[in-house]
Amino acid sequence: MVAYCHLEIKETSTQLQKILNQQKTAASYRKIQALYLLKTGQIKTVTDIAIALGVHRVSVQRWFKQYNEAGLESLLTVRKKTGRPKAISPLAETGLREKLGDPNHGFQSYGEIQNWILSEYGEDIDYKTVYGLVRYKCQAKLKPTRRLSTKKQSKRKLPKF
Repeated sequence: MVAYCHLEIKETSTQLQKILNQQKTAASYRKIQALYLLKTGQIKTVTDIAIALGVHRVSVQRWFKQYNEAGLESLLTVRKKTGRPKAISPLAETGLREKLGDPNHGFQSYGEIQNWILSEYGEDIDYKTVYGLVRYKCQAKLKPTRRLSTKKQSKRKLPKF
């Protein structure tokens, strides 16, 4: 048995259409679209809305609960992301980028980079973090260019006449 959603939406369908066109993120666009589809009567169940929007039905139910309790502004607020702070400060990262970009000066190893960051900025950073930062974020390599062997130069064949 399918349960129909009985949510009282305060905004009109034209207001929801205008708000829908103003959205910048995909998440907020989907939330307003869910309200719009329910308000216009195009879709009547939470499950059908979830299928149409490509989200889980629990997400749609959570959106509707948030809208019912706190209104449209609460539904559209984007929370600040929390998480672990970066291992290296932005100042040290820009200094490292400049040093890596300088063709006259460079580093021979990641351990040398660790020691340089510790001496210049006072930050003790793990080897693996330094490697990831240099290799993937700065997209730099520490491989020195190989010199041409002297044996290969002397074994060049001279043309025969």
